[in-house]
Amino acid sequence: MALCGCAPSAVATLHEQPRAAVQPSAPAQLARHTGAPAHAVEAVDERAAELDGEFGVAVIDRVTGEFARGANAELPMYSASLVKIIAAVELVERGPLTPQDRSLLQRALGPSDDEAMNALWDRHGGESLITGAVARMHLQQTRPPDETGRWGQTTTSARDLAAVFDHLLSQVSVADREFLLSALHAAPEEGADGVDQDFGLMAVDAHAVKSGWMCCQKGKVWLHSAGVVDPEHRRYVVALLSAQPSSAGYGGAGEELTEAARTALTPLR
Repeated sequence: MALCGCAPSAVATLHEQPRAAVQPSAPAQLARHTGAPAHAVEAVDERAAELDGEFGVAVIDRVTGEFARGANAELPMYSASLVKIIAAVELVERGPLTPQDRSLLQRALGPSDDEAMNALWDRHGGESLITGAVARMHLQQTRPPDETGRWGQTTTSARDLAAVFDHLLSQVSVADREFLLSALHAAPEEGADGVDQDFGLMAVDAHAVKSGWMCCQKGKVWLHSAGVVDPEHRRYVVALLSAQPSSAGYGGAGEELTEAARTALTPLR
């Protein structure tokens, strides 16, 4: 893909809200920056420059507070099923949820069941789930879909998905956080619609990941992967979003996203 006119990779420190304790325990403001997130996004951007399509990447180190963003980290893309984790975090923050709501969330996050998401969307205000999440989590590129009900056409970015997972890990109550992470960790290799969702971060043994896929709006395959990559410490959050040619299909696009995930995780492990 051509990166002409795009901003170079950026690194900042994410301290928009008070942060919960992170393991291994080291106050973010005192921990020495490692540069690992920057190396991760730079490596992905270098690989993406040779590919046909657009790839957005963002990495957060929750110990040091480093928030590295690739050249396309703030490029708005259709969310596909990544909207499910955005809505899920907003819902548990609103609380309280009924047992039926929790069952729907498990289905929406694990096997990525679209019917479960349809029910949650209808029961809880649809677009307000997105506008509420934008305000609560200070999202910058996330917007509700233009057409009511087409939640998969919510727009978001790698930057915003990394921020969503950081909020989940740092701000959500322990019980709700563990509930959502467990639902993601239990995701089967095949989604409810029969599509293989074992690509991207999920294919390289990340811990709690949401996959997203949609074809072929605007002639592209929208294939994404975002989540927590290290189970023991939950230190790193990685978001990988892509808009690849529809001719690649889910198979080809998934292979590219998996290689991008492997590239991103190498400096983090």
